[in-house]
Amino acid sequence: MEWILQTLMMLGAAAASIFIHRDSPNFEVVQGMLAILALVGIVLAITFAFRKR
Repeated sequence: MEWILQTLMMLGAAAASIFIHRDSPNFEVVQGMLAILALVGIVLAITFAFRKR
């Protein structure tokens, strides 16, 4: 279960580094927000992939 969180945080860190410098004091906050957005995006992609028409 820990690997899911680590993967999401890595995705969040990669996306956050585009918007904000890694040495910024609020980098972890932005990283967490983008990790949540990545999780929502993955859930939506799975939902739409298996949707019945």
